[in-house]
Amino acid sequence: MAYDANKHLTAFHDDRVFVADDMLGVARSRRTANRNRLKAGLKADNEPVPKDEDFVPQGSYAMHTMVQSEVESSDIDDGVVFSREALKGPKGGDKSSTDAKEMVRKALAAKDEFKKPPEVRSNCVRVHYNDGFHVDIPVYRTYEEQGTTKKELASSGEWKVSAPEDITNWFNGQVTAKSPDTTKGRQMRRVVRLLKYWSKSRSSWKMPSGFVLSVLTDEAYASPGHAERDDRALLAVMRGIRNRLQMQGIVVKRPVEPREEITSERTYGKVRNLRDELANAIDELSKIEQADCDELMALKALKAVFYTDYWDARIKELENGGGDGSKAQPAEPKQPVDKRGGSGQYA
Repeated sequence: MAYDANKHLTAFHDDRVFVADDMLGVARSRRTANRNRLKAGLKADNEPVPKDEDFVPQGSYAMHTMVQSEVESSDIDDGVVFSREALKGPKGGDKSSTDAKEMVRKALAAKDEFKKPPEVRSNCVRVHYNDGFHVDIPVYRTYEEQGTTKKELASSGEWKVSAPEDITNWFNGQVTAKSPDTTKGRQMRRVVRLLKYWSKSRSSWKMPSGFVLSVLTDEAYASPGHAERDDRALLAVMRGIRNRLQMQGIVVKRPVEPREEITSERTYGKVRNLRDELANAIDELSKIEQADCDELMALKALKAVFYTDYWDARIKELENGGGDGSKAQPAEPKQPVDKRGGSGQYA
């Protein structure tokens, strides 16, 4: 008879993967500090100053898919929006995307508070912290055209049509529509978190972004999923993503307009790594479907997939003859759970 590992996986998700609201203090304080730093720097430079409502949280923070990360520094994305009319150069023309990002970078660096200065990147300005945490600040402009509000991102050498809230609204809508439950953010969101945690579980792995993983999860997640069985739902999504990458290729596109590619020549290798490593994860996790699978086999499979010591105490107990292995009782972790609430290690 196949083994129900859901209670073990749920306990792991809640203790080691899920980022509770009270664990986001550092992330929120740094986001607020950078908003204030930016506004002060822009004011000092006589540049347009955004209002509080002109900042747009995005990415995993807005989608509630952040995970505790033990091997990779983490970030929070907090876009800033200016009106096109406000972004003018010295001769009255529109600021280029490069100039707009440089304006933001200069304002953030005005007081020379960082060991590594803020830097302009392709799609944002990045603020670095000594502990590895960083805040990405994408820069947007908005304007009216033929009765429609347009929003564009300052990208590499150009302004690109992009509205970050469209992605957040899309994802939240898909989760609500597809998930069979309403707890802990709903099952599809929990599966995204578990998949992200797995993708970060080995420091040697180079895997796609959380956004790519979220899009692929949406493609693979079959509504209404496996009610009350996140272990089955995760296995099904892993199989679905691997089959999709094998049969349809490694290109992944935005799920909303503009439906451009979010993978590239630079990241194709990461998608291939995802495809290949999923094969090993599927081989391990599929053991829960075997007729001879018991608690010990299931826990060893989970340990192999997530590369963690979380179940070590229960595994040792079972190997020493403790318990009959027939019931899925969440094990106490071998060591105290490190939720890293003070370091900002979330992805």
